[in-house]
Amino acid sequence: MNAFSSMLLIIRLTTLFSARSFLCAPPITYRARLTASTAVLLCLVGLGLVIGSPAHAHEIRPAYLKLTQLSVNDAASMTTTGELAISSTSVFFEASLRQPQIDGRFLGLDLATNCAAQLTSASLSSEALIEVYLLSCGDDSLQKIEILGLDRTMIDALVSITRLDGSDSNHLITAQETSLDLGSDSTVLPAYLLVGFEHLVLGYDHILFVLMLLYLVSKPRQIFWVVSSFTLAHSLTLALSALDVFIVAQRPIEAAIAASIVLLAYEILTDRRSFSHRFPSLVAFSFGLIHGLGFAGALSEIGLPEGSRFSALLLFNIGIEMGQIAIVMGVLIALRLLPLRRLSLPTQAWLRSAPAVVIGGVASYWFLERAFAIVLPLIS
Repeated sequence: MNAFSSMLLIIRLTTLFSARSFLCAPPITYRARLTASTAVLLCLVGLGLVIGSPAHAHEIRPAYLKLTQLSVNDAASMTTTGELAISSTSVFFEASLRQPQIDGRFLGLDLATNCAAQLTSASLSSEALIEVYLLSCGDDSLQKIEILGLDRTMIDALVSITRLDGSDSNHLITAQETSLDLGSDSTVLPAYLLVGFEHLVLGYDHILFVLMLLYLVSKPRQIFWVVSSFTLAHSLTLALSALDVFIVAQRPIEAAIAASIVLLAYEILTDRRSFSHRFPSLVAFSFGLIHGLGFAGALSEIGLPEGSRFSALLLFNIGIEMGQIAIVMGVLIALRLLPLRRLSLPTQAWLRSAPAVVIGGVASYWFLERAFAIVLPLIS
């Protein structure tokens, strides 16, 4: 489905969602828990997502480069063409580059280092392309790594290096800085912290769910408990899934995440004293369990380093919380700065409903798209 067709479908779904919501709502009885400023800000966010990324709310995941130092014998067993000379004094690495599929296409990324490289295998799936190289670095070891083509994308690449002595390190190569100098002494933030932060910021469905939760509360204490409940819940299921306590298929989880946004948007538009309005913290906790499994799915794409699984998981989760706090604080600060309190009550009511209509329509599209992705293989 091309971008134009996706846009038309979203507009139709948004229209249907709006009509049903207003038919079910009491006539002009909105007890606004947030000001019209909230609605205007969320409307801009929702419209931006419709225009910029209508069909891929949870598909932006990093590339992953796994580098494992090899003994001379292991390196010799990997090369069969004689393309690389095997010397007892050389340093060898196995490099596995996994690049995700974005918007139905692969990114065309290539690996460049200071070492001679031989492609030993490649595998292709509907979600990723994995290429495995043998690197011969001579006597200089591995010093420089570059991901060619990364600057043409909006993703990053996580680099994990394991050496023969058992030590490991993790680094992040970004679209803005596509090369990594392992000999540099510059201080950088931990890679898994950055990956967690960027996953939240670029995970539009998680952002929209948190913004929908803010519709249900107005006081600072209520906001604190709602956000804390969501944090506690997704941290729990993220840890259990990432540590392989249980494993859940990702497609149903992604569909359920979209459905959680649709449910909140519907209840906001109908303005009923429903369970969500009366117990927002419990709702945030319940759906947070599902969103945590979504976070775990993204983390499973890159994995956790064997020697530091718990610390990497903790950093990833802290990164998610930093992104979440940044979004919530940004919204609250912006609401204080928008001078829209003088608008008439009917205008405020319309402005309050507009973002939920847009966001509900977009989430409806995401849900249908993800549900069809589950059902179609079963019936075809």
